[in-house]
Amino acid sequence: MTERTTGPLGKMLAGMTLAARWLMALIYIGLLGAMLLLVEKFAQKLVETLPHVLTMSGSDTILTVLTLVDLALVGNLVLIVIFSGWEMFVGRMLSAVPTDQPNWLTELDFSAVKLKLIGSVAAIAAIQILETFVHMDQTPKEDAAWQLGILLGIGITGVLLALMDKLSGGSH
Repeated sequence: MTERTTGPLGKMLAGMTLAARWLMALIYIGLLGAMLLLVEKFAQKLVETLPHVLTMSGSDTILTVLTLVDLALVGNLVLIVIFSGWEMFVGRMLSAVPTDQPNWLTELDFSAVKLKLIGSVAAIAAIQILETFVHMDQTPKEDAAWQLGILLGIGITGVLLALMDKLSGGSH
């Protein structure tokens, strides 16, 4: 293998490219702030529901639980992006620094993250369909059909991504 030589401009561009990874760290910090917003909305929904829990109809109870599950799934999605992105782009810069990261965090690869993300998005879309089903009498049929089509499209995309990984010899 031959060693490439780069001039001062090449070295400067390489340094700037590596430094740009720290910009992603700012985005991940912003996503942590978004997680705080989700926690606040979750707590708000829970607190506003508790006084009425004994008088709520079954449909309203289901909708409330679906809303809480939806917020939890969105939170999971944000955490997947934060953990995997940090590990792939920022954490590797700090690999010389000892950490107490769990083993699964270092084993995340793009294929696994991609399938986890599509699974979370599919679950969120499925919850939206369930909410539509509960209020089917108030939902235009065309809107329900679009939601179902989108959910099926997400599911097909997930299957195709998994198939492509399997055909390419991906680990997940």
